[in-house]
Amino acid sequence: MLLNDQVHRCLKRIYFQYPSASHDGFFSQEDRAMLVDLAKFAIPVFWVDDKTNKILQYVFKTDKESGMFVPLNLVEEFRKATVFGVYGSNLAEGNFEQELRDLWEGVLNMRAQMHHPLLSQNTPLAVVTGGGPGAMEVANRVARSLGILSCANTVDFRAKDKSVVNEQIQNQYIDAKMTYRLDRLVERQAEFYLDFPILLPGGIGTDFEYTLEEVRRKTGGCPPNPILLFGEPDYWRQKLTSRFHLNRETGTIKGSEWISNCFYCVQNAKQGLSVYQRFFQGTLSIGKEGRIYDDGFCIVD
Repeated sequence: MLLNDQVHRCLKRIYFQYPSASHDGFFSQEDRAMLVDLAKFAIPVFWVDDKTNKILQYVFKTDKESGMFVPLNLVEEFRKATVFGVYGSNLAEGNFEQELRDLWEGVLNMRAQMHHPLLSQNTPLAVVTGGGPGAMEVANRVARSLGILSCANTVDFRAKDKSVVNEQIQNQYIDAKMTYRLDRLVERQAEFYLDFPILLPGGIGTDFEYTLEEVRRKTGGCPPNPILLFGEPDYWRQKLTSRFHLNRETGTIKGSEWISNCFYCVQNAKQGLSVYQRFFQGTLSIGKEGRIYDDGFCIVD
């Protein structure tokens, strides 16, 4: 009805306060499909959000089929941003806050030296997380403190019968967001659209996110940009190496062994920045013609 020609010509914009009467702040799949249609018909939609006390506009990410609700003064920054993302445990922050700060400060400073489609002098940065506590809160807090657009794709993890998921209350450091109901967890993950994922130690959810990023690169669903694995090499060996070896020995990843060169184990920001610098300068051995690493990932010295 909203897209009917007669209505469309008179409808200038839509404001709402609550995404759902039955699910509070979480949109259904039908809600998000309608938002996409409204955006394609150039009908602006605004969320009067009582969590952030701001008016947020639904905005498409350039060349993507989904969007987020973004503060009005940050709309163009969101559209143009190169997107970093952090996956990790909602139960443990870890000791990575200073390293993330140094890493993203380094990337901000690196912009003046680079002439890459994803990083140059005027490239804005955004950080996307799952929006919850633990490692996600650390990443959003660091992003906001550095003036980087802090974003989240949040899921309705409120306690349910027989639930074994810890409720993940939205952290307070989020500027832009989209929300999802639990039955659309996979669709939510597909809409992160990260240019540069970063994995911190985490559990089953982090394993799931790692696998999806791996599959995206193997299938060509996204370019082979580097993924950082923050933490000790022994931790990532225990989590990933036996799986890589088994797949390789049984021939089930034949021709795709190169995927190992998309993952870089780093213990500090300096090592992470060296990976990014080589990538932006075009000297990183990555992709189908790159080196194969026996651990399933590269350990950066």
